[in-house]
Amino acid sequence: MRQTLLTFLSTLPPDLLRERRPGFGQGSILETLTHVADCYGGWTSEVLMEEPWAFAEGVEPTLDALRTRFERVDALLARALQSTRLEAGEWTHTTRQGDALLVSGPWLLLHPLTHEFHHKGQVVALARVLGHPVPPDVDLDLPPPGGWGG
Repeated sequence: MRQTLLTFLSTLPPDLLRERRPGFGQGSILETLTHVADCYGGWTSEVLMEEPWAFAEGVEPTLDALRTRFERVDALLARALQSTRLEAGEWTHTTRQGDALLVSGPWLLLHPLTHEFHHKGQVVALARVLGHPVPPDVDLDLPPPGGWGG
């Protein structure tokens, strides 16, 4: 689902991926997508799977580095989908800010996924604002495995 977006982004000038525009996600395309990947790391890796996640130190510098980070996300999700922790019911998690938050296994998978689609919309809008219309095959919905056409 994100591969089509990353392929489109690889056609853009690298400097454009770092261009900051306040009000769009985390400011730039690379910053926003780094944030998305690390959202999976925080919620799905650290909270659901109880595995440490190597958070980015700032923004991933290139699209290739970002692809590598998302490969780690995909491997994490494959493990998480097989985890018995998905069936652990609800429990209280204390956030880094010290807030108590009631969470569940399904929420710890679904929250980062919906978060990714929210930010994908921002990335697409930012690309348009920066003068690069997104091709229609950059679908903002979650397509079925065989695609929408069949």
